[in-house]
Amino acid sequence: MRKSRKVIMLLVILGLVMGGFSAIAIAQKTTINVLASKPHSNVVDYFGAEFEKATGIKINKIEVPYPVLFDKVMTDLITGTGAYDLVCVAAGWAGDFVGGRWVLPLEGLMDKYGYPDWEDVTPAIQKTVKWSGKIYALPYDGDCHNFYYRKDALENPEYQAKFEKKYGYRYNVPPKTWEEVRDIAEFFNGWDWDNDGEKEYGIEFIAKRKTQAQWSLMDIAIQYAVLRGGPDKYHGVFFFDPETMEPLVNTPGWIEGMRMIQELAKYAPPGILSYGYSEERITFVKGQCAMAFDWGDIGVMEQYPEKYGSNVKGLLGYSPLPGAEKVWDRKEGKWLHQYNQINFLDFGGWIWCIPKTSKKADAAYKFGTYITDPERSLLEVTGINYSGANPWRISHFKRVDKWLEAGWNKESAVDYLTALQGILGDPEAVLDLRIPGTAEYYDYLDLYLSKVLAGEMTPEEACKKVYDAWEDITEKYGRKKQLNLYRESLGLKPLK
Repeated sequence: MRKSRKVIMLLVILGLVMGGFSAIAIAQKTTINVLASKPHSNVVDYFGAEFEKATGIKINKIEVPYPVLFDKVMTDLITGTGAYDLVCVAAGWAGDFVGGRWVLPLEGLMDKYGYPDWEDVTPAIQKTVKWSGKIYALPYDGDCHNFYYRKDALENPEYQAKFEKKYGYRYNVPPKTWEEVRDIAEFFNGWDWDNDGEKEYGIEFIAKRKTQAQWSLMDIAIQYAVLRGGPDKYHGVFFFDPETMEPLVNTPGWIEGMRMIQELAKYAPPGILSYGYSEERITFVKGQCAMAFDWGDIGVMEQYPEKYGSNVKGLLGYSPLPGAEKVWDRKEGKWLHQYNQINFLDFGGWIWCIPKTSKKADAAYKFGTYITDPERSLLEVTGINYSGANPWRISHFKRVDKWLEAGWNKESAVDYLTALQGILGDPEAVLDLRIPGTAEYYDYLDLYLSKVLAGEMTPEEACKKVYDAWEDITEKYGRKKQLNLYRESLGLKPLK
């Protein structure tokens, strides 16, 4: 009997040992394919080797240029090839990938393995990874536009006094409304206000066709077109009526936004229509303009004179986007003459998704949460490990020490983080468009904006053209299908 027990125990121990060896062997043989474009693929270089050492799971980085990324992912999903286990995609593509039910919901994996501090993710970014209230992606990037201004110009008491004498009021610092921005831009346009021997200008923004200029327009139009709250039929919606899918782009709020950006272009540098995001950022950090609005990249470029030619380190102020003195009430069909400010997640950032075709979802989830945990993501957003990501966790805004380590001075770091946190911490921030055909909708908006800026169309004519084009696109994709996907993207239930 004792001998039998010894044999049984020996077999059990042998089984456990062999099972352990088997688990190790499986881990050692597991390789996940991670697809991303530059610079987001850099995270694999930074953390892939240490992850493999810790888990035995190998990472195969597949890097493709941004222009072909969408097609690479979609082709794999449609054909069912299963070539990728973890993909880094734009949040604006969620309508295609998540709405199309091509990626895995993550609650099951989160319950199984946990998630590194979900409450640390800012409210606005939590919204970008959800669809119909469920989590379908791992947050990774806090993209949004904010406002930049030269402190040595706008905070100069002499200039403030001269402005007040000319315009009859003292402007806010930072500017509170786009009406103020227009006046300030006019005041600082065309003279040497920083005493460097060269003429400076009032404001600059992305204006070139095919370089994301539509977001410059939307930063302004949303302040006139959207009432806070919701989302519902009359609050918190910017693009379409959530009950009919009728475009809202031809409403008075949008038209006013188009009119305002046309006015701002008068106080921009000569050649503003040739300014894409690269031209805007480089010329602004060189000291050409008093104000600009863009993603967080300008704040980063400001800090590195050797790398980007910055002449403005320590001279920039930062804030959320200005609001407006009035907003169009679609329900009542009239202007409400009151202050209105809406935070808008332009582009929405980048997210990590697990395709349904992946056979290694568990390993992919483990790597995805490894590279986006609080400590590693902090290295990315500060630029210590550059991956193109902007702050998105609450802890990113608290760890000022890491921003100083990355080369920022304390005042700039605190002001920059305060501005971004004001946007991403807003639970009512409006998400960017996230339905199939977004690129087509935006291309027509960009096209007719370019015609307004070139003086070839009036704002009214352009908005009507965009309205008609958006109606055609919606019909092509199917109105009912688009409506329900739009509602899901807003967190609303589909209509029956």
